[in-house]
Amino acid sequence: MKNKDIKRKIREEFQDIHMPSKKEKLLEDIQFVQPIQEDKHKNKHFNIKWQLSILTIACICIFSFITLQTPDAYSVSFEVNPSIELKVNNQRRVDDVICHNDDAVLVLDDMDLKNTDLDVAVNAVIGSMFKHGYISEAKNSVLVSVQGSDQEKRNALKQDVATDVKDILSGYSLEASVVSQDYDFSKEREALAKQYGISVGKVTLIQKLINVSPDYDFEDLIHLSINDLNTLIHYKHLNFKSITIDGVESHSGYLTNEQVKSKVLQHAQVTEENVYEYRDDLDVQDNQLIYIVEFTDEFAKYHYKVNAISGEIVSFESEM
Repeated sequence: MKNKDIKRKIREEFQDIHMPSKKEKLLEDIQFVQPIQEDKHKNKHFNIKWQLSILTIACICIFSFITLQTPDAYSVSFEVNPSIELKVNNQRRVDDVICHNDDAVLVLDDMDLKNTDLDVAVNAVIGSMFKHGYISEAKNSVLVSVQGSDQEKRNALKQDVATDVKDILSGYSLEASVVSQDYDFSKEREALAKQYGISVGKVTLIQKLINVSPDYDFEDLIHLSINDLNTLIHYKHLNFKSITIDGVESHSGYLTNEQVKSKVLQHAQVTEENVYEYRDDLDVQDNQLIYIVEFTDEFAKYHYKVNAISGEIVSFESEM
């Protein structure tokens, strides 16, 4: 096989590979040793082996070059009620921005975050969420989720972004509760996120919650805000190995236990002095947080369900 034939062969093998223009220079730089003319027959097999070895090395070099030039991709999502996802490369620059719902479009407000540093993008997103009222003293929980193939890198990225979110909101004099997690890619979670118009991060959080509390269904939790989910996790004393919660979620938007007690006793026309065996529990029904209340007086046993936010009595019954 002649030198020009080998060069042609290499070009044919790699002509369909997409890579930077340096590929051509790399191919042009491949040099082959001329066969020794004095003893052509003796060195024929040696030269063929040598040329094939060079071809193999060239292949390895080209594929190594491609691998080194391909950046690790990460997904960083922020979920409050607006759901925004940033596609980030290994230089921590934003390659793409995805809005999962209409609120996210409002938050971005025509901001062009592509090719910006991740720190700048985080500041812009969280700042806009705060200014539009999606993050407030009554709704101070933010979910930060990082997806990527390298667990060590994505964990470090998760910690950095969660700290940035906390610091940014602190600058607005708001003590936030940042729920952060990292996870591997999953086609199932991607499909659920697309179906319900939320981030894969929220899907992942809900699935983790269901894993430790199997009584819940996915549809029971999908429309709860992150502050609702954070409150439920706190109230139920649920623990997750792969979730970090920094800061206490706000309860100012929910009825207190005393307010619930006062409401149900007034409705049942029972005085507190005549009540015994009173208990209440925060739970979920039809995508809303409710208090399940049971108490007894000398005449009957009462069962109530009260919306934890509006105070509406969802249902009640009594047993004589």
